[in-house]
Amino acid sequence: MVQAVFFDFDGTLAEDEDGIRIALSAACRAVSERRPELNPGELAITYRQFSDVAWSNYDHYLRHLVSPEAMLASLWHHTLASKGIHDPRIESDASDIYWHHRLQHCRLYEDVIPLLQDLAARFPLCLLTNGAPSMQRTKVAATGIAPLFRHIFVGGDFSRGKPDAQIFHTALAAAQCQPSEAIHIGDSLAHDIAGARGVGIHSVWLNRKGFRLRDLIDDDTAAPNFEISTLADLPKCLETI
Repeated sequence: MVQAVFFDFDGTLAEDEDGIRIALSAACRAVSERRPELNPGELAITYRQFSDVAWSNYDHYLRHLVSPEAMLASLWHHTLASKGIHDPRIESDASDIYWHHRLQHCRLYEDVIPLLQDLAARFPLCLLTNGAPSMQRTKVAATGIAPLFRHIFVGGDFSRGKPDAQIFHTALAAAQCQPSEAIHIGDSLAHDIAGARGVGIHSVWLNRKGFRLRDLIDDDTAAPNFEISTLADLPKCLETI
């Protein structure tokens, strides 16, 4: 029987692709207004390249920076430096604009609130999200769902984030349950499903984009216990455990 329910955040509860696109577009336009020689579209591509590298190696590039603004300013510093521009004020302004729009457009999927309200009345809920603690907690607060969770755990608070076992074991201890009594829902096979299965937690792959599982994995090491396309189907999974 399920005693606790764990959720991922980005891509599971909150839609992040549109927010990133809108925020980056606004920041790039602001930079190009200050430096007309820079094309906003090309600048966005360069920023994404540096961002992907930095976030994929968070410990090396970003962990030592204490605020979202500082992390984003670092990304803008490298982006603009690659164009031969060194201007701390532009870097700071771009990061502020980007972060403002990211929070403004941090939106929950429509199926989130009804489900969380129902589950919070019956189970302790834990949020397990990778990323920088200050950034992720601010984003969660911006959506208004923080009070529905008994505990919020961010990968940046640990030596490693998901799929490392530590964050899952910490959530289990906080929820006072065994792995077989918990279920974790996420959109990432590599981080959420593999991580949950690695410690014996029931796993639910939220496949909002309609990917084919067999196209994404080579074996069953990351295969979820359940696959759903909307959170409205999660109660059916809980009933079968």
